[in-house]
Amino acid sequence: MDGVAKKFWEWFAGKHPDYARLDRIEDEERDKRFDELMDRLQEVNEEFYFEISGGEEGPQELTIITAGGEGLYGQAERFVDLAPEIPGWEIFSADHSQAQGFTVSYEGIELDSEDIWFLPLEKSDQPEAFGLRVGLPDYESYAQHAGLRTAITILLETILGEEVFAREVQHFEMVTLPPDPDEEGYIELIELPDYLEWRKERENA
Repeated sequence: MDGVAKKFWEWFAGKHPDYARLDRIEDEERDKRFDELMDRLQEVNEEFYFEISGGEEGPQELTIITAGGEGLYGQAERFVDLAPEIPGWEIFSADHSQAQGFTVSYEGIELDSEDIWFLPLEKSDQPEAFGLRVGLPDYESYAQHAGLRTAITILLETILGEEVFAREVQHFEMVTLPPDPDEEGYIELIELPDYLEWRKERENA
């Protein structure tokens, strides 16, 4: 991996200004830049994906994630270890979790973490079989898209970190977000890490 990884990081070190403050550019140009980054990244590993985020004042963040099994964690971590210092950027390995708002773009699907809610799915007689009902405000637009499940997986792995997601979430389903999700018992998706921590404390009490 080291040779293709070095080639990727040399390219990104020269191009990183193009990926800062992506919210300030037109959708078509942003999609073009995302596509180029995805193509370059998947020359390193076809199971690698990315998330870019960052606040107005803070550094930009590039998170390398995968939608594969545990065997890819080490490869993603090794890839990130090979990254050079890039001014204004922090680069994280696959199990770095994000609780701040961000957007996942995958094969034409755009998911904003701040617009998505979840409903815990639990069975008292099977406490280990924890799942999520993921409520999407524009579910109908993507319901037939073959990549939707992968996009949601990437979203959840980004919020929780891949290892936590694989360990804690046994299944999930996708639905249209109700008009009043709070009234229906839904919780904002960015609160999922805190919910899992509360759930663990409840089980250990």
